[in-house]
Amino acid sequence: MCAGLASASKGPGLHRTPRPSNSRYPFKTLAAAMSARSTPTHPAPRAGGDEASAGAEGDLARLAETLRQSEERLQLALDAGGMGVWQIDLPTGHATWWPGMDRLHGMPEGSEPPHGTAYLELIDPRDRERFSETFREAVERTGWHRVEYRVVRPDGSIRWLESRGRVRRDASGQATSIAGVSLDVTRRKHTEQDLKFLAEASAELAGVNDSQSTLDRIAQLAVPRFADWCAIDLLQDGNLQRVAGAHVDSEKVKLLHELHHRYPPEPDSPQGTWAVARSGQGVLVPEITEEVLQDGVKDPELLAILRTLGLYSYIGAPLNARGRTMGVITFITTESRRRYGPEDLALAEDLARRAAVAIDHAQLLEALRESDKAKDVFLATLAHELRNPLAPIWNGLSIIKMAAGDPQRIEQVGGIIERQVGQLSRLVDDLLDVSRISTGKIELKKEPTNLVHVIGSAVEISRPHIEAAHHKLSIAFPDESTDLVADAARLAQVFSNLLNNAAKYTRRGGRIDVLVETLESELVVRVRDNGTGIAPEMLGKVFGLFTQVPHPGEGRQGGLGIGLSLVEGLVRLHGGSVEAHSAGLDQGSEFVVRLPRQRREALAAGNGPPRAATEAATPAPHTRRLLVVDDNEDAASTVAELLRMSGNEVVVVHDGRSAVAQAAEFRPDVVLLDIGLPDISGYEVARRIRKLEGVRQPILIALTGWGQQQDKEAARTAGFDHHWTKPVDPARLQELSTR
Repeated sequence: MCAGLASASKGPGLHRTPRPSNSRYPFKTLAAAMSARSTPTHPAPRAGGDEASAGAEGDLARLAETLRQSEERLQLALDAGGMGVWQIDLPTGHATWWPGMDRLHGMPEGSEPPHGTAYLELIDPRDRERFSETFREAVERTGWHRVEYRVVRPDGSIRWLESRGRVRRDASGQATSIAGVSLDVTRRKHTEQDLKFLAEASAELAGVNDSQSTLDRIAQLAVPRFADWCAIDLLQDGNLQRVAGAHVDSEKVKLLHELHHRYPPEPDSPQGTWAVARSGQGVLVPEITEEVLQDGVKDPELLAILRTLGLYSYIGAPLNARGRTMGVITFITTESRRRYGPEDLALAEDLARRAAVAIDHAQLLEALRESDKAKDVFLATLAHELRNPLAPIWNGLSIIKMAAGDPQRIEQVGGIIERQVGQLSRLVDDLLDVSRISTGKIELKKEPTNLVHVIGSAVEISRPHIEAAHHKLSIAFPDESTDLVADAARLAQVFSNLLNNAAKYTRRGGRIDVLVETLESELVVRVRDNGTGIAPEMLGKVFGLFTQVPHPGEGRQGGLGIGLSLVEGLVRLHGGSVEAHSAGLDQGSEFVVRLPRQRREALAAGNGPPRAATEAATPAPHTRRLLVVDDNEDAASTVAELLRMSGNEVVVVHDGRSAVAQAAEFRPDVVLLDIGLPDISGYEVARRIRKLEGVRQPILIALTGWGQQQDKEAARTAGFDHHWTKPVDPARLQELSTR
C-alpha cells in the first residue's frame, strides 16, 4: 500500500527514512527479541534470585512461543484468504508490508515495498486519481479507507485489489498512521463484469434483426470487457468465413481480417476454429505458450506474426443453434494478460449459444423478408405473364367477330390464339412442376433414349425464341454414343429452358453454343451464350425459386424466375447436377448439365433397346354419346361444340344433381365432369354415377383446373377413369370420337 500522498497528511512532507532491519516481518522481530531475552546472559545468577529469574525467563519464553504460533496462524489465514497486511507511517510515508503483499503485486518475495508516491506507479493509470482521492478522504475526514483498483504487475498483467484500512490518530487528532489489508478480487471483478457483459449482450442481441448487425455487435461487446481480440467465423459453402471482428485497438481490426484471408485455417487442423466447428464443443487454452503456437501453426511466417502479437489466453466457442454448428466465436487476451479458466469457458459458451440463436433468428427474418419480397415480385410478374397472352387472345377474338367473312384472316388469328393458349398452358405446367418437385411428388417416366434426340426436341421447342432474336445457334455432338436412361420429355424441358434463358439474356444477334461431351461415367452438356452474364454475387442464387437476374441498363426481361429452378430440380431427379458459370456482367454465361451415362451394351443387357414408335392406323370416327358437366357455361359450351363438330351427340348440364340425372336418362358413353360444382362436388357425382343400377357405366373423365398429385388420387378414389387438367388440347377431345 501507498502512504506517499503529500496532500493526504497535514503533517510534515513525506520522505523515505531509514527503518530497522526486519521491518518487513515485525512479528518475527518481536518474537526473536523476546526469545533472546529469555536466554541467560550471565553464567552465575545471583544468590537467592535463581528461582525468580528462572520463572521470569520461562514466562518470557512461553510468551515468545505463543507470539510465534499466533504469527504462523495469522500468516496461514492471510495466505488462505489471498490477503496481505500493510502499514504506513503517515508523517514519513514509510510503508511496511507483511508477507503476501508482494505476491498480490506480482513481486518477488522479500521485495522492498514502494514508499511515498512511488506506489502510484504500480496502479493502473485509469485508477490512480480515484485511489488518491479515496486515500485522502480517509486521512482527512472519515478515518476509514476502502477502495477497489487495478495494479499492473511487472509481467504486464492486470489484477484487481481491494484495500481496507483504518487511520490512527494521536491525542491531538493528528493522523499518525494507517494500517489495513489488501486482497485479490480479480476473479470477483471479472465475474461481475462478465455477468454484466452477458446481460447487456443478451439485451443487445434481442434488439437487432439483421445478421451482420448482430455479428458486429457481439464482437464489439466482447472487447474489451471479456477479451482483447474477438473474431466470428461462419460456415459458408464448406469454408469458415470471417464475418466480424473487434480489437481493443481499432487499427488492428484490419489485421484480424487480413490474417484470416492470407492464412485461412486448415479444415483438418486438430486445433483452432476448425476443431471447434467440427466437434461443436468449446476449447480452452489457459496460456498460449511457445509450444502451443508451434503445435498449432505450421506456417513459419504466420508463426512469426503471432509471436509479435503477444497472444496470452484463448477460448473458442461454437455457435450452436437448432442442432447444428453454424460457426465459431474466438476470444483471445493479449495486453490485459487475462488468463481464462473453466468459468470463462462456460460464460463464453453461454454467450455463443445466445449469439447463435440471435444470428439464426436474424437469418430467418432475412429469409422471410426475401421470401415475402420474392412473393410480391412473383405475383406481380405472374399477373404480367398472364396478361401477355390474354391480350392477343382477346384481340384475336375481336378480329374474328369483325372478319366473319374472311376465312384467311380467321385462320391466321386462330393460329395466334392457339400459340398464346399454348404459352398459358406451359406457364401453368411449369408452376405445377415446380410444386411437384418441391414436394417430391413428380414422377419420371424413364426409358432408354439418347441425348441427340432430346436436344433436338429442345431446340424445336425453343426455336421461335431464338429466331425471334436473330441469334446464331451452333450444336456440337460427339462421335460417341450419347445413350442414357431418362424421361426424354423432362430432359427436353430442361434444355429448352436453358436455351430460352440464353435467348432471353443475350442481346439481339448474339451467339448460343450447345456442346455435348462424353466422359467415362457421365454425359456433359454445356449451353453457352455471349449475353449479359451473371454478377458474382448472383451465381449461387440463379437456381433459387422466383430468382431473376437483373442487369444494369437492361429492360425488364420478364419471366417468373422458375425456369432455372425447374432445371435444377429435374436434373437432380435424374441423378445429375447443373452448374452456372460466368466471368461477370457482359461476359456471357455457361450452364453445365451432368447426367449419368448409360452405354449401349448396358441398355441392351438391362433395359432393352429403345421402344420403337409405332404408327397405328387411325380408326374412323363414330358417333358417341357424351355428357359435359361444368358450371362455367362458356367452358362447357366450347367443349360441347368441339365434340359435336366431330359428330358426337352431346348433352350439357351445369350442376352435379343434373349430371347424375342425365347419366341415368341419357346413358352417355363418356362423362366430362368438372370437380368444382355449385351444389355437390364432382367427386360425389362420380360416386353416385358408379352406384346407378341398370345403367352401363360410362368412362368418367375429371376435367378440372386442379392438377396436384393428391387431386389425381382423389379422382381415382372417387371412381374416375382419367384426370385431365384444363385447358385440354382440342385434339385430345376429338380423340374421344375414335375410342
